[in-house]
Amino acid sequence: MPWNDKHTFRDCPWCGLTNTRLNVAESNQEFTTRTGSSRYWATLGCPSCGGAVLLEHSSPAGIDESVFMVVPRDSDGGNRINHLPQDVSRYHSDAIRVLHAGVPDAAAVQLRRTLEAAAAHFGIKEKVLVKSIEKLISAGHVTQSFGPLLHHIRAVGNVGAHASDEYVDQKTAEGALRFTTLLLRNLFEVPGELGSLADKSVDEKSDNRPE
Repeated sequence: MPWNDKHTFRDCPWCGLTNTRLNVAESNQEFTTRTGSSRYWATLGCPSCGGAVLLEHSSPAGIDESVFMVVPRDSDGGNRINHLPQDVSRYHSDAIRVLHAGVPDAAAVQLRRTLEAAAAHFGIKEKVLVKSIEKLISAGHVTQSFGPLLHHIRAVGNVGAHASDEYVDQKTAEGALRFTTLLLRNLFEVPGELGSLADKSVDEKSDNRPE
């Protein structure tokens, strides 16, 4: 026993589909560690995006029906960004969702909007995105090395937004997503983590003060 089909009812950690039942490909898959102990896994698949999900579960020899670990662990599929403000994250999340749904053109447009929202968060609201990108760099929010990546994301977004003979394929959109995620980590996650470390240091100094 230990695998229970109740664990198939969960949100998809790839496309964000909620209240669904994932398809079971196999359960009770045993893998032995170098110390001789065993770990057991079930492989599931999302009926919408086709993303694979691994669940580590209890031993078949036991009576417990627990799940110990889910891979991937959250709904961003590895694109999670800490300290990302809501006015930016909604576009980034939408891009991930439609990309996994197989609509790369729409994902490209949402990534372009992500750039616009990121610039606006810093008070940069130029009518032309090229100007916003230039101001992000000149103001020191990102280094000049990000310039080509920013313009690539902008160009891919333009292709996705206009009807023409050109189209954005899945691979191109996935690349634009990776570049956008790198940018957002540089803009928000790194400063946020540094701020958290600074706050922690202040708290520790305060706790160590003699009474």
